[in-house]
Formats: sequence, structure tokens, C-alpha cells
Amino acid sequence: MTPNEKADASRRILAEPVITAAFADIRMRLVAKLEQAPIGDVDTQHEIALTLQLLKQLRTQLERYVQDQAVDKARDKHDTFIEKMRQRINA
Repeated sequence: MTPNEKADASRRILAEPVITAAFADIRMRLVAKLEQAPIGDVDTQHEIALTLQLLKQLRTQLERYVQDQAVDKARDKHDTFIEKMRQRINA
């Protein structure tokens, strides 16, 4: 999968209301489980905390694919502008 394909797919995924709702619901349920976990149950607390971090990393990675595409487009635009200016100077 090319970077542009990843970015386009990520953009569609992040824009999908059911995905946004799923992320929110999963997070809410994990936080509720964490609040209900006994204070002495460190293993369960740790597992829930890791799962929350993974959920956040998943969203962040999808957003990163989209941002990388925007950066690449800006870089290409900049490079094109510089090349045009060089051609004008050398003409």
C-alpha cells in the first residue's frame, strides 16, 4: 500500500461516524473497567492502561498517515516553486 493510499484510507476511516463512536465507546468502557478494578489488582489495571495506550496509538497512527500526506504535498509544492524560480533566474 502506498503512502497516499494509506492516507486516503485513514482519512475515510477517521471521518466515519461509526469509527469515531467506536473509539469513544471502547475508551469509555476501558476507563469504567479501570475505575471498577480493585486497587490491589495491579495486573488488571496495567492491562487496561496498556489497552488504552494502544487505542490512542491506533488513532494517532491513522492521523499520522493523513498528516504525512499533507506534508508531502506541501514539500512537492515548495520544490516545484523553487524549480520554477530557478528556471526564471537561469532564463
